[in-house]
Amino acid sequence: MRERYLRAEAMLHRNVKSLVFNLETPVSWLPDSSAFWYRSESASGQRFMLVEAATGRQREAFDHRGVARVLSGALGRDIRPDGLPFGTIEFTSRSSRIRFEFDGQRWECGFDGSGLAALPDIAPTGGQGSLSPSGRYEARIDAGNLVLVDHLKGSSTALTDDAEPAHGYGKSPEGRNSAVTDRLRNREVPPRVAWSPDERYLLTHLLDERRVDMLHLLHGAPEGSLRPRVHSYRQALPGDTELPLAQMVVFELVTGRSTDLRRRPLPSPFLTPIELDHVWWASGSDAVFLLDWDRDRRSVRLVSADPSTGECTVLVEEASETPIDLNAVYYGRPNVWVGRGRREIIWYSTRSGWGHLYLLDGNGDPIRQLTGGEWVVTDLVRVDEETRTAFFMGTGREPSRDPYYHHLYAVSLDGGAPVLLTPEDAEHGEWPPWVDFSPDGRYFVDRFSRIDQPPRTVLRKSTGELVAQVAGTDVSALLATGWRYPERFTAKAADGQTDQSGMIVLPHDFDPTAKYPVIESIYPGPQATRTPRAFTDVVGESTRCLADLGFVVFTVDGRGTPGRSKTFLEAGYGRSGTAGVLADHVAALTQLATERPYMDLDRVGIYGHSAGGYAAVRAMLEYPEVYRVGVASAGNHDQALTNVTWGERWIGPLPGPGWDTQANRNLAHNLRGKLLLVTGDLDDNVNPAATVQLVDALVAANRDFDLLVLPNRNHDFAGTWGTWNEDPYFTRRRWDYFVEHLMGVPPPRGYRVVAPG
Repeated sequence: MRERYLRAEAMLHRNVKSLVFNLETPVSWLPDSSAFWYRSESASGQRFMLVEAATGRQREAFDHRGVARVLSGALGRDIRPDGLPFGTIEFTSRSSRIRFEFDGQRWECGFDGSGLAALPDIAPTGGQGSLSPSGRYEARIDAGNLVLVDHLKGSSTALTDDAEPAHGYGKSPEGRNSAVTDRLRNREVPPRVAWSPDERYLLTHLLDERRVDMLHLLHGAPEGSLRPRVHSYRQALPGDTELPLAQMVVFELVTGRSTDLRRRPLPSPFLTPIELDHVWWASGSDAVFLLDWDRDRRSVRLVSADPSTGECTVLVEEASETPIDLNAVYYGRPNVWVGRGRREIIWYSTRSGWGHLYLLDGNGDPIRQLTGGEWVVTDLVRVDEETRTAFFMGTGREPSRDPYYHHLYAVSLDGGAPVLLTPEDAEHGEWPPWVDFSPDGRYFVDRFSRIDQPPRTVLRKSTGELVAQVAGTDVSALLATGWRYPERFTAKAADGQTDQSGMIVLPHDFDPTAKYPVIESIYPGPQATRTPRAFTDVVGESTRCLADLGFVVFTVDGRGTPGRSKTFLEAGYGRSGTAGVLADHVAALTQLATERPYMDLDRVGIYGHSAGGYAAVRAMLEYPEVYRVGVASAGNHDQALTNVTWGERWIGPLPGPGWDTQANRNLAHNLRGKLLLVTGDLDDNVNPAATVQLVDALVAANRDFDLLVLPNRNHDFAGTWGTWNEDPYFTRRRWDYFVEHLMGVPPPRGYRVVAPG
């Protein structure tokens, strides 16, 4: 078994990523849109490449040999041309020199390395600030007050002096799921501000958390002390009367004059409107637009505000019997656009049962529906007012393709059918920004892949015409290890009619004549799906590690998850106890096993993190005859202990229908299998009390279970290495638990997963 553990460890993301070249190829356009650069990787090293937009012709962005030679002389060590010690570059304004940074020092030189010079540090900030578009101004926070720094004049001006504890400017709410983590890591949160395009105004908020109740974390093993410490943070829970409130304020930079927007303070229990992109400036800096939701999210208004007077006008209002989202994914940027002069508005709505775009006039009255049909607009990417074209990502429109694959489309504001711009049968782009448009909008770079197809990067005109192939991903070294591509599948939901999608991962040495124990990796939504669509998402996935231990692993996105119809998503609304309609997961498992006799339904396990931890326990309690072994990490086992934004959004107001049955502790007496509960003692996203209260109920029900508390770990189980959910000890314990209790084999004694770095 030790050999399989070594194999599984080799498949961790931090180990696998060195075997794949050009796994990610982000691009940076030059300001004049004539070209872009990207970093090309190979087994021998890296090169910075420049691609001409008109022709697609590639060349080195600068003389790598020359720069390496000059750097070697300056640093007194050998620098290889394909091993330059920086990962990003910046062209100077005239594109005649490059800038880069490494070891905390900024440098500049000519394309051949000539004139190499160390640059002075950026003006000291005295803390983390927010720079204006030109870099001239910087907003800082000092004891909750807003300070404006003018780097051109070398001056600093306090714009406010009335802040007090829990009542300050530009703050992020303590309920943001990372307040204690930020505090312990001395990580300053930049001021939450929005600069007007002409830099005449600065928009921020005065955040009032004074009456918000507290949550606490007990830090049992603080470094350098035997005494436990208590860390407290303000967080509103479902049903609480007092929420953090953000009063939007505009400052005129020249005079320092402040103007409150004449609108009620906006509820901000999780993030502020600025952080959520719910506030933005008109291109002419003559108006501020904001989205104003009611607490229950059953109604939303698009508001236009005059920055000089604070006067507000409601442009659009929509109401629904169920919560409203303005993107196919809850945390996505709202699909709302206001044209120049406020003559036209693009508005996103699911009023037809599917997410689509509507064109309205400046008063919010309908002009025409821009998209329609049984498919989903996911993200409005850009709008070109000159050509009157909207570019957007959509899913489910192309027949006979995976309904979750994103494609880029263009549609005229004057009417007509959308035009497909990315024809390949694959997942296109990454969220965000999906695709990278040139600054002038004439070109875009698209990166597409599938879980069984490595990424390719191409350059296209905005009409969709292919200009050039830019880069491909080299996976030869990964495949040489015996790595297997996962498979996507389709199965019927519990209703026998609705299609649902999933992924199955087989061991690298799979034998179709053998019988394998089965593990489900679950995340039930409702704000996200679990099954990967792109190749990038399956490299180093936890499912691959478990499969190579000797399990068949699968994921499925049942009803109650996003990206499909309104009906599909709302199947779980108000029914959190179904954990994303668990019956759909059982139905998929049954169908898979019927078609794949190598799956042993007498040995089925399940694991998940956060909402997935909740769902893993729920599955063990609701379907004990199906799921025999479970590992639930950082589970939000009672939504009444979660942020208001989560609990009330997906269940409804507290008290109310759905709340009495959703807590896992209510079904603690149903536990029959082997269950490992895991929590970090510094989890400021899902408070450890959620796990402790479940433990209390299991003890009262006289049920056997296992509990692992990870000291000094937050929600992501990130230690000093900061790698999400790859805590070496937890990783090994999860493997051990399934190997021992599901596979029935003793785990290798004393095995240690190597910590990153």
